[in-house]
Amino acid sequence: MNKNHVFLMLRKGITDGSYENGERLPPERNLAQQFGVARGTLREGLRELENAGLVERRQGSGTYVTYGVEDSQPSILGEVSPLELMDSRLAIEPHVCRKAVLHATDADFRRLDRMLRNMERNTRDIVGFSELDAEFHQALAELSGNRMMHWLISSMSGARAHSQWSRVRSIVLTPTAITMYNQHHRAIVDAIRSREPEAAAARMKKHIVAARDSLQRVAEV
Repeated sequence: MNKNHVFLMLRKGITDGSYENGERLPPERNLAQQFGVARGTLREGLRELENAGLVERRQGSGTYVTYGVEDSQPSILGEVSPLELMDSRLAIEPHVCRKAVLHATDADFRRLDRMLRNMERNTRDIVGFSELDAEFHQALAELSGNRMMHWLISSMSGARAHSQWSRVRSIVLTPTAITMYNQHHRAIVDAIRSREPEAAAARMKKHIVAARDSLQRVAEV
């Protein structure tokens, strides 16, 4: 289980009312044991929840739920179609890459390279690749230096946990498609590393359009 899994599981507990608005989440050590992850992984998942506006982390006090029933935004993720999600990503993620060119450091590239290697080892593991892919795109959004972009991408990643995406990913995420997406990912990172904002944006657009086209073909069947 990685930080994206932690994010999705806790997000479900928050949005379905298992954790109420204003409630303090269990201590980090308890949550880490519950999910079977390291404390560092858990903290990364909590940070994603905070970026999505679902929790507030208070120094020396704990992590508190800030999502209430009146907060309708997260619930729409269960209603949007995979094509709607791709259209939204197409509007945002190319510019995320332009911004990442300005902010990514050597340490960030080492982290991205580890992610690329992990994804390349998961060409036949649909669920594993999907989780790693979501983590990769969230990492790029974080590198944009724009908190709103990071929040939007983190929030949209939650849509992948819903049934519509689960149904189609087993069809579209073939080993051949995953290999192609991994090549796209490397090309995107190479452009960011070379400090070429328009090339990075164009490669991200190509990547998302290819994924959208695959989903479109499934929708037409």
